[in-house]
Amino acid sequence: MAWLRKAFYLAAALLLLALGLWLVIVNDQSVVLNLAVFETPPLNAGFVVLLGFALGAVVGILVGLNLFTVFRLNSRVFWLKRELKQLQDDLQERRNQS
Repeated sequence: MAWLRKAFYLAAALLLLALGLWLVIVNDQSVVLNLAVFETPPLNAGFVVLLGFALGAVVGILVGLNLFTVFRLNSRVFWLKRELKQLQDDLQERRNQS
């Protein structure tokens, strides 16, 4: 069953690669981007779209991983505070009993 999953992922990767290549070939118009600080030389429009998608995906993954870490740590802090409160209550009860 693992080989089927690997074959599916390989086929999906090849399909995405082919679609990206098709995007670059079909959109062969030249565009110049004015990026506030500098202006790019003429670039293939398909390449600009593909590059923008790739950069957005990488930034999204990095931000997503960072947010996931923050949420996980916040959850850990919540449970540790709850455990601390319980231990403090237990300690207070033992002091009152003696």
